[in-house]
Amino acid sequence: MTESFPYGKAPFWLTASALVSLLLVLGLRLGRAERRPDLVLALSAPNHVAAYRAVEEKFEREHGVEVALQLVHQRALTTRLQNAMLAGTEVPDLVELPFDAMRYFGRGPVQDIGFVDLTDRLQAEGYRERLVEARLSLWSKAGRVFALPHDVHPVMLAYRADLVESLGIDVDSLQTWDDFTAAGRSVTADRDGDGSIDRFMIDLSSGANSGVRILLLQRGISLFDEHANLTFNQPLTVDTLVWYVKQSYGPTRIAFDCGWGQSLAKAMADGLVLFYLAPDWRTNVFELEAPRMAGKLKLMPLPAWERGGRRTSVWGGSGLALTRRGKDPELAWQLARELYFTRSELGRRFQDTNIIPALSDAWELPEFNQPNAYFSGQRLGQLYAQLAPEAPPVWNTPYTIIAENELLEVVARAARHYERQGDSGLRELVRREVDAAEAHVRRYMSRNVLARLERTGQGGQP
Repeated sequence: MTESFPYGKAPFWLTASALVSLLLVLGLRLGRAERRPDLVLALSAPNHVAAYRAVEEKFEREHGVEVALQLVHQRALTTRLQNAMLAGTEVPDLVELPFDAMRYFGRGPVQDIGFVDLTDRLQAEGYRERLVEARLSLWSKAGRVFALPHDVHPVMLAYRADLVESLGIDVDSLQTWDDFTAAGRSVTADRDGDGSIDRFMIDLSSGANSGVRILLLQRGISLFDEHANLTFNQPLTVDTLVWYVKQSYGPTRIAFDCGWGQSLAKAMADGLVLFYLAPDWRTNVFELEAPRMAGKLKLMPLPAWERGGRRTSVWGGSGLALTRRGKDPELAWQLARELYFTRSELGRRFQDTNIIPALSDAWELPEFNQPNAYFSGQRLGQLYAQLAPEAPPVWNTPYTIIAENELLEVVARAARHYERQGDSGLRELVRREVDAAEAHVRRYMSRNVLARLERTGQGGQP
C-alpha cells in the first residue's frame, strides 16, 4: 500500500497516524457523551472543590449516580451561564455563584430568573430558621430566595498584637471609630525622620472600593433596599465618606493601601500597618500568604460607629443555586442539602478555611471552639460566630454596580478637594456629590420600564 501512495512512505505514515488519532479522539468523545454525569456542579473556588469532594463521593455511592464538579473561572462562569440561559442551551444542574451574581441573574421579573425558587423548600424543611437571615438577602428578589448561602463572612480587625501592645494601645478601649482614629493619630508617624510616614494605623483601599462598602454596611446602609429602592443618599453616608477621606488622604491620614499578595505580606512583616480589615475568609489568606506572622496577629471586633452599635460588617459571599433547566431538580436539591447543611462537613470545612457557615447550629461543633495558633491561640470560630448574627443584609440589583461606581467617584473628588483645600467645604462637597450620584442612578434606572413596574408593585410577581 505504501508503495502505491503517490507522496512516499513518510507522508503515508503521517497521514495514517493522523487518521488513527482522529478516530481515537472521536471515540473518546462519543464514549464520554454516553457516560454523561447525572449532575453537574459548576463553581469557581478551587478550595471549595477540595472541600466538596468527599460529599460528592459519598452522595454518588448512596444514590448510585455520577456527579461532576466543574471548576470554572468566576468571570467565565457568570458570562457563560448567562449566555447559555439566554440561548436555551445546556446548563449545569447546580451553580455556586459569587456574591454579586443576582445583579445579573436577577434582571427582569422573578418568573424569568433562571434558578429554582427555594423559598418554600427552605421554610417547609425547617432550614430558614436555622440560617442567618441577613445572608439570604444576597440571593433574594421580591421576597423570593434563589440560592443557599454558603457563608456569613463577618468582618473583624486583625492586628499586629506585638506592635500594638508595645505601643501601649489597649484594644479593649477602641470601642468606637472615634476611639480608633484618636489612637491612630498618636501612633501614625515618620519613625526615621525622612519626611515620609512609615507607620500607619489601618490598611484601607485608596480606591475605596471594599472599605467604603464594608463601613456603609456596618452602619446599616445598603445601596438599595429589598424592594430595589435607592437608599444610600442619607446623612450617615455623607458622614462615612467624609470619615474615609480624612483617614485615607492628607497629611493627618492614618490609613495606607497595602494591596494584596506579596505587598500585603511585606507590609505586615515590616509593621507598616497595624490593623487590617479581616472577614473570616481573609484570615486563611493571611495564614497562607504571610506565614511569618504566626503568633503575632490577633483579632478584635470592628469599632462601632456609636457606642453599643454594630461591631461587624460583611465582605463577599457565595451561594448555591439550582438551575431551572437542570436534568433532575429533586436530585440536585438533595445534593445541595448535603453540601451546605451537613454539620460534620461544615466543621471540617471551617478547620480548612476559617469560614463561618450560614447554618447557625453548626457553630456549636467542637471545630469552632479550637484555638488557632497563628492568631495567638484565639478561638476564631467563637469570635466570628458571636458576631455573625449581627451581619447586615446586602441587597443586589442590576444597578448596584452603577451606584457603587458613583460613590467611588464621590470619594475621588472629595479626596482631591481635601488634599488641596483641607476640611473647608469638604462635607458640603460630599453632600452635593452624593445628591448628584443618586440623581445619576435614578436617571439610569428610569430607562428600564420593567424595573419601574417592579418597584411600584405592578410587576415582578411570580
